[in-house]
Amino acid sequence: MLLSLIGLLGLVITCQCMVIAPYQVSVGQCPNITEKYDFDASQYLGRWFELEKIQYVGEDDVECANAVYSDMGDGYIEVYNTGRFPTGEFTDIRGRAHEIAPGVLLVEFLKNSPNELHILDTDYENFSSVYNCVQLGELHWQYAWLLSRTMVMDEEIYSRARLAFINNNVNVSLLETTYQGDDCPYPVQIVL
Repeated sequence: MLLSLIGLLGLVITCQCMVIAPYQVSVGQCPNITEKYDFDASQYLGRWFELEKIQYVGEDDVECANAVYSDMGDGYIEVYNTGRFPTGEFTDIRGRAHEIAPGVLLVEFLKNSPNELHILDTDYENFSSVYNCVQLGELHWQYAWLLSRTMVMDEEIYSRARLAFINNNVNVSLLETTYQGDDCPYPVQIVL
């Protein structure tokens, strides 16, 4: 009987770890954050390369990740995310976003629940520090993206981008590097 209980406990622990291991789940509250209050969506348009991230559902181990934001009119932005799985398979998804508060975009992809993207800081020309946190009882799931206009970022700009997370109590040690390189299948950017 004791052996069965220990085996069951081990199975439960293993299953819980398998379910939550790829995502940053923590006990406690989401941090209080401050978005870029003077965010200008029109300056945000164009291509952004993902340099670092806190894992997000559906982005597990995706490399070459980038997003192209295009004006759709009427306050909406097309979001076109692409990447490559380690198997070499190309992946992409299209959606749309609109600003629901200063520095907060609500992004909607077909068959997915809408998600908020909180722009903590951006200079529009070099970097963007993006964050989201979902509270569920005593647990919270957090996601973050350090984005760049280029595949490589200057050290001073990189430090400023990470500082936006640090100033909002986001643990930057959780950020993982996303591979970007000349062998990545980046789609041709549409002229905006």
